[in-house]
Order: sequence, then C-alpha cells, then structure tokens
Amino acid sequence: MRELLFVAATFLLLEPDALFGQAASSAAEIRVVVLNYKTGRPLAGRYIALVLLGPDGEYPNHAGAMTSKSGADGIAVFRFIAAPPPVVSVVALDDYECSKEVDFSTAEILQRGIAGEYADDNICKPHVLSAWIPKPGQIVFPIHRLNILQRIWRGLL
Repeated sequence: MRELLFVAATFLLLEPDALFGQAASSAAEIRVVVLNYKTGRPLAGRYIALVLLGPDGEYPNHAGAMTSKSGADGIAVFRFIAAPPPVVSVVALDDYECSKEVDFSTAEILQRGIAGEYADDNICKPHVLSAWIPKPGQIVFPIHRLNILQRIWRGLL
C-alpha cells in the first residue's frame, strides 16, 4: 500500500497537470547517439551524462546533470519535463570524448540535430567519417572506449 502511495505521489509531482485534467506540456527529449570513433558504429551500454548549463554556457553554482546508459542501438535518451536549459554539455563517463565540442545549443539540437566533429587528438586517430546524419533532437557523439588500464590512468590525472 505504501508503495502505491509513493508511486501516485511521484506521478503527481512529475505531472501536476494530470491532477487538474489538463493536457501535459510537451516534454523535450534529447537523444545522444554514441559512436565508436574507429568504426562509426553505435556503442551499447555506455554511460553518458548531460550537464545542464546556464544561459551563458557557464556552469551555474548548482549545475544539474542527468545520466543515461546507451541502449542496444547506441542511443542514450534524456527527457525533460520542463523546458530544457539553453546549453547542455555531453560527458562520456567511462570513455574519452572524441568530439571537438562538448557544449551544444539546445535550440539547435531540437531544431535540426548536431553531429560532433572529430577532435584532432592522437587518442582519436585514425577515425572514420560517420555516416550518421543527426535528426532533430539528436546529438551524434563519437567516443573512444577506454580499457581498464586507460580508465585507471585517466583517474590519476
């Protein structure tokens, strides 16, 4: 019984319009397509964080972050109940980002999608040109999957 009350209370907190019979506001969704930098293929099971930045692209005092794990299709999904922030930053939690840019305009993502350009970095070479064309709401993000020794070394730096 207590679990049922908790679920109902959580639903009402997340969707208060449902209590008054109003249509729920359109929620935004950002999808991060995680690609292997060498093959250009989607990577499943990779942890991605989306850091919510302020309007000026700076980290506010209490920057929020959302985390997601990429599915079998290599896509990590982030859903916003309220309007998303104007700028978001993508962080590969266990891997190395092979994108020049990690901060992206939310308006641009939602309107036409964004493909991260490959960084000119030795750890991300050689890379293939990706055949992925981003759709509205998508960020195509290349990463270098680190092995356990590389993760330990990265943690020490």
